[in-house]
Amino acid sequence: MRRLEAGDQLGRYKVLKRLGAGAMGEVYLAEDPQIGRNIALKTVLVQEGRAQELEERKRRLLREARAAGRLLHPHIIALFDAGEDQGILYLAFEFVEGKDLADRVAEGPQLSLGEALGIVRQAAEGLDYAHRQGVVHRDIKPSNLMITADGRIKIADFGIARVADQTSDLTMTGSVVGSPHYMSPEQIRGEELDGRTDIFSLGVLLYEILCRRRPFEGETLTTLVYQILNQEPTPLVVRRPDLGPRLEQLVRRMLHKDRDQRFASAAEVVREIVVCERELSADLLAAAAAREETPSDATVRMA
Repeated sequence: MRRLEAGDQLGRYKVLKRLGAGAMGEVYLAEDPQIGRNIALKTVLVQEGRAQELEERKRRLLREARAAGRLLHPHIIALFDAGEDQGILYLAFEFVEGKDLADRVAEGPQLSLGEALGIVRQAAEGLDYAHRQGVVHRDIKPSNLMITADGRIKIADFGIARVADQTSDLTMTGSVVGSPHYMSPEQIRGEELDGRTDIFSLGVLLYEILCRRRPFEGETLTTLVYQILNQEPTPLVVRRPDLGPRLEQLVRRMLHKDRDQRFASAAEVVREIVVCERELSADLLAAAAAREETPSDATVRMA
């Protein structure tokens, strides 16, 4: 798939500049001339295959985009349009000025515990709305949580993950690529997914923020998949005894391998976080979300 340049046209959108790239394709700042609005234009790379398979993937993308396009919520980046032009599939999203959580954590300043809980609570609010509309994200990770200039959280890339099929993040060579560290056990097993898979992924993200390391840290496909399916992560109370039992129980339940033992809905996660925010002291909420660790102990950059 060719890279677009400033001034190129895709559908009705005029490309202004390239913003970045991901596993699914390129991201551009573009203008919608019909209403004079800037949008984030994402091109979607469809894996090679037989002509019939390619057409089915394209149809699935547009089907998923229609479902995601119905999501209108303060904590979800809106999907305005989807289509194909010049052989390139594209999605036109709301353009959000800010940075994603992965960049925010990498560049600093360090998040406070109160900020970290607020980020996860807002994400859970957006997920609960989407789940009630029958839409599951399937790829919750730090780089898909955008932080706006005024500190609000907006979830990116609804409508993409199912088309990408996150099992493709696991290569047959036994190495880990993409963002499989955040996948739920049922996602790895290829089972039918519901909103509880997003709750698991959000739990991985929260654990990582609080401990500066992921709950499952396998460096190869084999070890990572085994850990997610079979091993319990080091309890939060061991790494962060200062956070108390309620927050530890929240994380443990979000990360339960049996989805029937997780929170039944993201709304329940929101309510439990609100309780934690009320019960924790003001000093603790104002303190850094993660303790300082030696570089060898700290996690790799958030995905």
